[in-house]
Amino acid sequence: MAKIGLNNFRYSVLTEAEDGTPSYAGAKKPAKAVSCSVEPTNNSAELYADDGLAESDYGFSKASVTMGVDEDDQQTMADLLGHKVDEETQAMTRNTGDTAPYVGFGRIVTKMVNGQYQYKVEFLYKVKFAEPQQSNTTKGDSVEFGTVEITGTASALANGDWSVTKTFDTKTEAVTYLEGLMKKTGA
Repeated sequence: MAKIGLNNFRYSVLTEAEDGTPSYAGAKKPAKAVSCSVEPTNNSAELYADDGLAESDYGFSKASVTMGVDEDDQQTMADLLGHKVDEETQAMTRNTGDTAPYVGFGRIVTKMVNGQYQYKVEFLYKVKFAEPQQSNTTKGDSVEFGTVEITGTASALANGDWSVTKTFDTKTEAVTYLEGLMKKTGA
């Protein structure tokens, strides 16, 4: 298996029931996918007895998530970071009292297996993103494209679930599944 692409980021605001059942507000597409990194942190516990390792546990604790996109459109940033966009002026205001909501976040990884394309959905149930770093440079003799990275932390739902993945033979099936994970309920 060879990973050969990344596309179709989707996110949606999460509402979590006490038992850990997630519900979402409907899938939204941010800008185009440039990069994605998910780096899990595991709890580590080891018990030594009789001069050797007797028991060990390396369970999931949390994951660092970095999403790279080609555009930092204001509505997406407002949705992910809890900011407000004025409907009349379309200006986004950042306030110290803003709180980023938990969101579901997913993407599709294109891969090749035995000469055939496959599309793997990777979905994180509960992520909270943080304000991105802002770094800009002037145009010199040649143009360098700049992109935006936004980093967050994935955690587990109350029921212990933190991620789901499924592979499809077509991109259409993968997108339908990914958006279905975040479909709006109860409206």
